[in-house]
Amino acid sequence: MVVINFTEEKRVRLATVLQCFNALSTLCSLFLISGGLFIKFRVEDKVALIEDYGNIDGLCYTLMAFGVLGVGLNLFGMKVSSDSKSPETRSKGLVIYMAVTALFCLLVFCAGITTFAHKMHLQSAFDKGITKAMNQYQHGGSLKIEVDILQTEYHCCGSEGPEDWFKMKMSDGRYLTSDVPFSCCNMRYNRPCIHHGLTGAAAGTHYNFKYEGAQKHIIYQTGCKEALMNYFGGQVLETVGGTIMVIWVFQLAVTFGVRYLQTAIGSIDPSDPEGDSKGHIFASPAKKDKDTEGGGGGKQQKSKKTKKFGKITGKFGKNKKKPVPPEPDYDQVPDEEPLEWTLDPSDSSFENEPDAEQAPAAPAPPPPPPPP
Repeated sequence: MVVINFTEEKRVRLATVLQCFNALSTLCSLFLISGGLFIKFRVEDKVALIEDYGNIDGLCYTLMAFGVLGVGLNLFGMKVSSDSKSPETRSKGLVIYMAVTALFCLLVFCAGITTFAHKMHLQSAFDKGITKAMNQYQHGGSLKIEVDILQTEYHCCGSEGPEDWFKMKMSDGRYLTSDVPFSCCNMRYNRPCIHHGLTGAAAGTHYNFKYEGAQKHIIYQTGCKEALMNYFGGQVLETVGGTIMVIWVFQLAVTFGVRYLQTAIGSIDPSDPEGDSKGHIFASPAKKDKDTEGGGGGKQQKSKKTKKFGKITGKFGKNKKKPVPPEPDYDQVPDEEPLEWTLDPSDSSFENEPDAEQAPAAPAPPPPPPPP
C-alpha cells in the first residue's frame, strides 16, 4: 500500500479531518435511529395489509441498534482524534478504535444490503396482503376500513388497478360485478362518481361519462401495491438504505485514516516526538538485499537445506551414499625437516648400553625330539 510521509502538521490535520468525519457520521447515525422509529410506527399502521413478511420489528430494531452504536463509536472517535493531536496523549486508544471501526464498517455494509433486500420482500408481502384484504372486503369489519383508508390516503384502487375489484364478489358474495368501492373515487373532481357497473352501458350514457374517457380520471388507476411501494420502498427504505451506505463510506474513510494515523504515530522516533514519520495501510514485506548481506546468508541457507535433505534421506534409508575418502597421492611426499639429535656426554644413561660390535650371541636352538 502507499506509504505517506507525515510531519507533525500533517498528523494534526489528519486528526482534524477524522474529527469532521466522525461528526458527520454521528448525524447520520441519529437519522438512522429516527428512520428505524419511523418505519416501526408507520408500517405498523399497515400491518393488516402485509402478508408473509415476517417480523417487521426485526428491521426496525436493527436500524436503531446500529444508530446507537454508531453514535457512541463516533463520539469515542472524536475524543481519540482530539487526543492524537498532542504528543503526550496521542497513542491512547488508537489501536482499539481502529479495530472497532473496521468491525463496525463491515456490519454497516451488511445492514445496508439487508435494507435494500427488504424492498423486494415487502413488494410481495403487500401484494398478498392487499389481495387477501380485498377478498374479505364484503364481510365488513376492520379490513374493510383499512382498505378504504388505504385507497383514500394513497390515491389508489385495487392491488394492481381497478380491474382487480372486478374479480371480487362485492355485493352478496355470489355474483361478480364490475363495481369498485367508493374509496376508489377521485375526490378532486367536482363530478358525480360512478363506481357501479363500470363496464356496463350505464357507464357510457349516465351523465355523459365514458369509461374510456373521463371516467379514467374519476377512478384511481394506480394500484395500491405500486403506491405503497413508491412510498415505503422508494422513499422510506431507499432513503434509510442510502443513509446506511453514506455512513459506511464515512466509516471506511475513517478506518483508513485512523490506520494511517496509527502507523504514522507508531513510527515516530521516541527521541523526537514531533519529528517526521511514515504511515501505511498494510506493511510491505521487507526486501532482502543479497549484495549487502554477502555470501554468509546464502551459505547458511544452503547448509540448512543440506541438513534437511540429509535428514529426509536418512529417515527413509534410500539412495543414501556413504562419503568416499579421497585417495592419497603417493607421488607427492611432503618434505619433512631432518631430525637432529644432540647427546649430552654427561648423561650416564648411556654408559651401560652395549656396543654394536659386542652384541650378545643368539641363544642355541632347542635339540630335536628323539625318534619314536
